[in-house]
Amino acid sequence: MLNSVRKNTVSGIILAIGMTNIGLHAQSFTECPAEAFLIQDKLANLYSVQLATGFYEKSSPVDWNQDKMNALAFSVHDRYLYAFNYYYGTIVRIGSDFQVTPIPLANIPEQGFYVGDISVIENAYYLYRPGGNYGLFRVSLDESSDDYLQIKNVVNGTTLNLAIYDFAFHPDNGFAYAVDRWGNLWKIDVQAGTSVKISNVGEAGTFGAVYFDVTGNLYISRNSDGNIFRVNTNWSYPVAEFFASGPASSNNDGARCALAPIISQESPTTDFGDAPDSYGSSINNNGARHDVGDGTLFLGATVINEPNAYADNGSEVNDNDGIKFVTGIEAGKTAIVEITASADGFVNAWLDSDKDGEFDADEQIIVAEAVTSGSNIVAYDVPTWAETGTTWTRFRLSSEASLSPIGGVADGEVEDYAIDIAEQNVTAMHYPSLDTWATLAFEDNWPLEGDYDMNDLVVRYRLSSYDVEGTLMRVKIEGEVVAIGAAYHNGFAFRLPGLLRSQIDTGRLIFKINGVAQNITPLEADKDEAIFIIANDLWDFVTEGESCKFYRTETGCGSNVQMTFSLEIPLEANVNKADVADFPYDPFIFASAGHERSYVFGEAPGRRFEIHLKNQAPTEAFQANFLGRGDDASNADNGEYFINANGMPWAINIPYEWQHPVEYMDIKYAYPNFHSFVTSSGALNVDWFTVEKSANNNVFKY
Repeated sequence: MLNSVRKNTVSGIILAIGMTNIGLHAQSFTECPAEAFLIQDKLANLYSVQLATGFYEKSSPVDWNQDKMNALAFSVHDRYLYAFNYYYGTIVRIGSDFQVTPIPLANIPEQGFYVGDISVIENAYYLYRPGGNYGLFRVSLDESSDDYLQIKNVVNGTTLNLAIYDFAFHPDNGFAYAVDRWGNLWKIDVQAGTSVKISNVGEAGTFGAVYFDVTGNLYISRNSDGNIFRVNTNWSYPVAEFFASGPASSNNDGARCALAPIISQESPTTDFGDAPDSYGSSINNNGARHDVGDGTLFLGATVINEPNAYADNGSEVNDNDGIKFVTGIEAGKTAIVEITASADGFVNAWLDSDKDGEFDADEQIIVAEAVTSGSNIVAYDVPTWAETGTTWTRFRLSSEASLSPIGGVADGEVEDYAIDIAEQNVTAMHYPSLDTWATLAFEDNWPLEGDYDMNDLVVRYRLSSYDVEGTLMRVKIEGEVVAIGAAYHNGFAFRLPGLLRSQIDTGRLIFKINGVAQNITPLEADKDEAIFIIANDLWDFVTEGESCKFYRTETGCGSNVQMTFSLEIPLEANVNKADVADFPYDPFIFASAGHERSYVFGEAPGRRFEIHLKNQAPTEAFQANFLGRGDDASNADNGEYFINANGMPWAINIPYEWQHPVEYMDIKYAYPNFHSFVTSSGALNVDWFTVEKSANNNVFKY
């Protein structure tokens, strides 16, 4: 296990709230900490533990010199730790500065206690030890109560006879919970001195450290191997699931603030996967996660801390940079990846070969592969039964050799990738490349010039085609809606010129929005052409944001991307690839039904209204006499469409992740070289769209 090198997160938490009669100089914790506390060893050491990953570090100073302590408890009432100290023979209070203050109690049993916790709903410390001379005891820590610091026996240890080694109080129901040596989960009424067996959690052993989180999950740490299990006490029959690997010890006792989430929201130290949550990505689903630890072991060039899965979506820093797919992935073939590691470690990887949304045991493609710092070339076999199409892979790097596709680990990084399993002997082509994005930008005032800010719709997208010896097998379209600066309501679609609707294998077509499969087909009905409707009204999928008029076009309105889409289009046999148009096919926008357009039309034109890229003919749904109205200078006889008299378009395609102009900013002021590029038919200023060629203050900052 990784040990203490990261900045101490326990001793830096200080609060000036204390008890007036004891320990006047000890410092309490400033907040309800997300980490757990663990006390071990006969010469006591105090550790902070991230239960989500098992990362732990020693918090107590080298010269602490405290004897063995047990029954560790955290009080939400004054934010101090408490424990039974065998040297003093009584309970002690521990501050964030590690001062240990004895609290003398009369008539305390001589042999002391190794089970204890402080209630959340009352300021009282409950201590337990089985046996006729012991039992369950209560100590009031409330200075205003008549029984302050008096130890009282609640029930005899023969009557309440449990083989438990720690218990913890639920965050809100007042009961304590424990798991005994045989794996039985007990719910203890500390006021009545009774207990009820709820279930057998399926794991046995000495669970010397027990904790709760604010949602009612119980965490139990087994002494012998340090394994941490999660038990959801909200279930009717709770069972234990492996959660993380923690520190093992023969002498173990733990406590945490039961009102805190399991991961700090303000200062997270975890890295999560990015695959859909069916694969186990979020903390709720026990998703794959790594503690950044001392920051020395990760994939690629960087790793991002996040409080839960998807937390770094929209970030300018992409931490999925450690895996490169050197070859394509074909069923029954050997594939190669390049793995870049920051330091020596082990890699485990999975491929969802049957595309069922889970990483099964027989889908592990790399098992405990030792890698060294730098580039590593690793080959793996793709199962013969792998299904073609888009699916997910997961790669995990850690100093631990064997990992599962879910659960926490104390160092390293997890990276998830959406990939394509191709047919055998397939040729794949991608636009603009396998792992970069192109940008579409529309001015939706056509046939009027409007403000020409080219941000009424901005879409990042990527295209892929797969053919076998010239026979087109499959097309993939994926993208995300980056901005909508339009007051009009627009739909968005792709046409594949040269392809007919009848040539689509509709039974195998897969359409997803935000990773969720849609139960409606995007293939437009009653048309001969192959037209795919991504959305009939894009405003149905995005929101402007508070005090914003548009979506991601105004300064301060830069929320994360809200709409992603993907479309896998399998084709019937014998489609000649040469008969289908080249990339970028034909992306276009159209008017949403029931919404008015400009005065040029005098009515809601609906699906009859379209805007295409320069010189791209409209679809069969378009009303031909719309051409030539307003500022439009289309000439169908010459193959000229959707341009004005100066040759300027209403839609542009950029093979680059483009930063669009801010609202109402004419593109010529955001990108001064754009006009010369267009009017020269692309001969001049071919790099007009790059960030370096932009007017920095006039483009939207992501």
